[in-house]
Amino acid sequence: MSAASRRALAAVALVAAGSLLAGCGIPLSNAAQPLPLSRVPPALLRSPTSSTTTSPPSNSTHAVPIGIYFLDSSTANPRLVRTIAHVQPPATPVEALDFLTNGPTAADTKYHGLQTALSQSPQATPGVVRVNRQTGIATVALDDTTYTLFGTQAYEAFAQIVYTVTDPEFGIRAVDFTFGGSPAQAYLPNGTFISRPVTRADYAQLAPASPPARRPSTRVKSATTSTDRGTT
Repeated sequence: MSAASRRALAAVALVAAGSLLAGCGIPLSNAAQPLPLSRVPPALLRSPTSSTTTSPPSNSTHAVPIGIYFLDSSTANPRLVRTIAHVQPPATPVEALDFLTNGPTAADTKYHGLQTALSQSPQATPGVVRVNRQTGIATVALDDTTYTLFGTQAYEAFAQIVYTVTDPEFGIRAVDFTFGGSPAQAYLPNGTFISRPVTRADYAQLAPASPPARRPSTRVKSATTSTDRGTT
């Protein structure tokens, strides 16, 4: 077929297409124009029957769980409850103490009976200052609010810190304390202070029940924010 013949056939096809569109009530124009909904074919207005799913945020794909320990206030002798926070790796005890000092959520307190012995003052900022990987000992700097606690509340607060910092994710076996840059003593359930590093065994009477009696909601932490928390 010659070039002239192909051009002629193309012209005929365009004319035919134009006639078809005009017959359907769609005006022809050299420029784009809005089309009233009343003139759009019904088939084009129908919703698709297939569904789609939304992938989870990429920043939570590889999140790792860490344990945060609060107190179950529903019993006469409160025990620790391991709650879960999800953070981006590598997980650190610094992040864990951030969760701990924030305290349980209002929902966890209302529906799961969780509470904290740590001060909820904005000035309450205990933090991990160093971790010795050779000895497995983490050093936690205490703030002024820690030594305003007395009796049961004091050793419960120390127990929360020790259990949280020694969560298995961190590979830490013991915790020692500083206050104002100097070594500080830990308070034990028997009512005595001790200067050596303390472990979970020192607070065994507060050890979580197994399996846990409460299942709080799950908390996820992004780079700047955190929401709910939960237990395993």
